[in-house]
Amino acid sequence: MAYKITNNCMGCGTCAKKCPEQAITGEIKNRFDIDPLRCIECGLCFNICPKGAILDPEGNPSSVKSKKKKKRIRAMIDSDACACCKNCYINCPQDAIQVIKKHFFHVGFCEVDQNKCVGCGTCTDYCITGAVVVE
Repeated sequence: MAYKITNNCMGCGTCAKKCPEQAITGEIKNRFDIDPLRCIECGLCFNICPKGAILDPEGNPSSVKSKKKKKRIRAMIDSDACACCKNCYINCPQDAIQVIKKHFFHVGFCEVDQNKCVGCGTCTDYCITGAVVVE
């Protein structure tokens, strides 16, 4: 079940601008909608809605007060445990993972660009060594 926008939406468009999958559409000053087929349930819209007008997949409303206290969730890769199989790199919907080469003869490891990562966790699904965690 994807996130949903309630009638409390004031139509500011903040969620649509920040949605990494362009799953949110609508017109300014009107209620926006989330396409459940495009939503990757990253929670970015839930965390940035200034009116708390978005329901999470369990039906819980976002809280304007609690959002300020929430820690930003992002993926982290343990470079020592990374096999550099590039599965996370290939499957990241945000192109937030890059391959870092250590030496000419060594394959290297993958690293997360924290500015691009939305914490969706797709990378953890594809990691063969368990080197990727979302915190």
